[in-house]
Amino acid sequence: MKLKYNKTPQALKSALRLLAEDYPLQEVSGTESANLTFAPGPEEICGIRLTGSEICITGGSPAAQLRAVGSALSGMAKDGAVLEEACPFSTLGIMLDCSRNAVMRVEHVKLWLRRSALLGYNQLMLYTEDTYEIPGEPRFGYQRGRYSQAELRELDVYAAGLGIELVGCIQTLAHLEQILRWGEYQAVKDYDSVSLVGEPKTYELIGKMLDAIGGALCTRRIHIGMDEAWALGRGAYLDRHGARRTFDIFNEHLAHVVKLCTERGLKPMIWSDMYFAMGSPSRDYYDTAGVIPPDVAAAIPKEVQLVYWDYFHNDAAFYRDWIGRHRAMGHEPIMASGVYTWSNLWYNRKLTEANAGACLDACRAEGLKEIIFTMWGDDGAYCDFDSALAGLAWAAERAYALQAPDEKQLEARFATVCGADYAAVTKACELTSNCSAAIIWDDPILGIFANEGLPSSHYPPLAEVSQSFAKLAEDLSGFAGQNAAGDLDHARLLADVLARKLDVRLRFVAGYESQDRAALSTVSSDAVELAGAIDRLEESWRRGWMRRNKPQGYEIIQLRLAQQAIRHRELARRIEEFLSGAVVNIPELDERMREAKGLLGGPWRFLASGSVII
Repeated sequence: MKLKYNKTPQALKSALRLLAEDYPLQEVSGTESANLTFAPGPEEICGIRLTGSEICITGGSPAAQLRAVGSALSGMAKDGAVLEEACPFSTLGIMLDCSRNAVMRVEHVKLWLRRSALLGYNQLMLYTEDTYEIPGEPRFGYQRGRYSQAELRELDVYAAGLGIELVGCIQTLAHLEQILRWGEYQAVKDYDSVSLVGEPKTYELIGKMLDAIGGALCTRRIHIGMDEAWALGRGAYLDRHGARRTFDIFNEHLAHVVKLCTERGLKPMIWSDMYFAMGSPSRDYYDTAGVIPPDVAAAIPKEVQLVYWDYFHNDAAFYRDWIGRHRAMGHEPIMASGVYTWSNLWYNRKLTEANAGACLDACRAEGLKEIIFTMWGDDGAYCDFDSALAGLAWAAERAYALQAPDEKQLEARFATVCGADYAAVTKACELTSNCSAAIIWDDPILGIFANEGLPSSHYPPLAEVSQSFAKLAEDLSGFAGQNAAGDLDHARLLADVLARKLDVRLRFVAGYESQDRAALSTVSSDAVELAGAIDRLEESWRRGWMRRNKPQGYEIIQLRLAQQAIRHRELARRIEEFLSGAVVNIPELDERMREAKGLLGGPWRFLASGSVII
């Protein structure tokens, strides 16, 4: 049934027109009857009331009103009853990592914006280290799928039409290794990924960065990064200026960049971790014994906001402590929690709900007004990012309610807003258990991960892990073609390959140890079949990637899967050579670790080979 509306505030009417691309909303003329009406209300409140066939939406902000529209579309209005929710946050945002190979296509970002609006979000950050166009800098974002100036403007206008603030999130100190590798940027390079503080050309380049983002987006807010600058002052800077207190180098640079922002009318924010890490003997952001000297805190420009990022704690007391530490520095922080996508093949529900839930509780208790949920793509953005919509739906439900989300209500909203079965999408979250990313990238012959196994105190034996993935593949077998919030058939293929890969590896080692020639012969044929399954997995992976993202960056996924396929075929060759007597042993198995330490994964390059990868 279509929900008809008229006599609507112009801004809200524009949003409803955009939402009508996906949802049953219809604008009618003033003479026609409408069953969707709007009334003003408190800023943070969103509510719906059903009277007969009329649904009245209340809300003081566009985000509250549009979430209420989502409630109405989801069938939550009950005759004569009022459904009200309240969000204590003036900013409820999300951040998409577009710097770790996956740059989301403009049309797909628009899809996310529509869904985010109906979930009640009002801000979207695009994390772009170098994946945006800077006029006159052709190597900036070269072959990285960068957003053009026109694309950023298009997204900005579209987001504004939905009441969502599009904020640029860039880097102006570290995490710049992708541009600092090019010859023309050596003059602004301190060390590896860190730019050179005090160098005039550094600030010329940063000025161009700010012009590119500030000129494309309407908001004057901008995130200028500056996190994880571990090598600050230790390369070219050290050669030029000698050793200095890192605090002072950092604040000197920040003052320069804030001045550039102020000249352009921009209001900057930075990640706060370097202050805490520099104050810790162990360089740990979360070191409770760390000390930030008063003169350092006093030198932080008042114009800058600090973003406290924390995805790792499940104790609200820790967040409250760290919020207090930020306030003691004289700055009201913005909170950055996480919907876990990084180093996972699928959205990680368990970590998200435990850690983001505690974070939300702390922020509400402390009266913090701004929170965003980050979605990172560390190690190659191999997660099906659309599966994270389940996490965003959960986080929004949690933010708008005092208690844990009502599962039935969450399922209904998710089905309507995201077009998917919440139970099925979260069932696929079992892909995130037992170090599945490490298993998928582990070399099948070297077995760098498989040799170590999993710590028995927290994980089952690998044979049981294999069986659990086989069961998951079976459970997901009935969802082919359902990809609105994560491709469930792709999840099935992943589970199948994970199960078979572990099984082949375990039988390979056991057969070699016992010199069971018949068992090894079976492993050889199974490895060839598994290589074919990996080829089919690549086809599925490619379909999802090209649907969501620009093509640049997918070559890394293809290289990794091609490695897996050919190495399983190589495994079969090695077995056949051993069985035929062409070789007397398989050195990689003879050398394997005999005392497992419980390796918990690591980036692909640590698992693909024991040799140098350049």
